[in-house]
Amino acid sequence: MKQTRLKLTVIAILLILSANSTETFAEIPYHQTDTTEQDSAKQERVVSYEVFGMDCPGCQSALEKQVNKIDGVAGSKASFKKKLVEIEFKPDANVSDKEIEKRIKKANFTPGKKIKPKNNEE
Repeated sequence: MKQTRLKLTVIAILLILSANSTETFAEIPYHQTDTTEQDSAKQERVVSYEVFGMDCPGCQSALEKQVNKIDGVAGSKASFKKKLVEIEFKPDANVSDKEIEKRIKKANFTPGKKIKPKNNEE
């Protein structure tokens, strides 16, 4: 009885610690640049999409792996807390919204709407 209670206590502590560390690492910015010229160039090449169904860091990782397989994608950062994925494209990349939605679905998530960047006036 005491061993069972001890095991449950240890499991509870580990779950609490892992939840706290997830919150800390989930807020790390994807990329930082030194010059404002590079920032503005990258912001034009970064697009965000709503994604529904992510509920853990493993979900984030699975989505990023799928999106990064798209030809023309330089990298991606998913956030289950914000329910979105930010996708950075390579220069001269021509990636369709349908291809991105297809990869989101392939990772077993539901794609939402495309979120326009605040600085981009399309």
